[in-house]
Amino acid sequence: MKFALFFCAAVLLTGCGYKLGEIRPTPMRSVRTLAVPTFKNKSYEPRLEVLFADTLVKRLQLDGTYEILNEEKADAILYCTIDKIERRALRSVQNNVLATSEFGLRVFATYEVQDRVTGAILITSKVQGNTTFFSGNDLQTIERQAFSNVAADLADIITGEVAEGW
Repeated sequence: MKFALFFCAAVLLTGCGYKLGEIRPTPMRSVRTLAVPTFKNKSYEPRLEVLFADTLVKRLQLDGTYEILNEEKADAILYCTIDKIERRALRSVQNNVLATSEFGLRVFATYEVQDRVTGAILITSKVQGNTTFFSGNDLQTIERQAFSNVAADLADIITGEVAEGW
């Protein structure tokens, strides 16, 4: 009796649109391995290239859709560029509107996935990562730590688009 109920449920639920396994975007169907070189940096903020590339590689490895290899062995190469960085005041100090207590940090980037063999561009997109941070005694150190958070946000967005298409 239990087997019959399980079988009926399995038959009825097969058309619900769920698919087991990975679902890559259409242009990335043939890509199994991916290389992520160091980011290019067009902003005036120094030493962000490796931080952003390492964070993206870790997110892609955590996702597991693509195996990360070097550029000579990968099926495709994911090129990323940091285009612009914006800092803005979000909240002022109580009783002093000229002092800022919370900042917003936004990083604009572009990426493209290029087939290593043919050189064809498979995916290209513009993305932005966001984070906030509070001011303190050492604003430069706090802001530098915020770049790790915005790198993680940007890596999540790029991984979602490359691995799942959205």
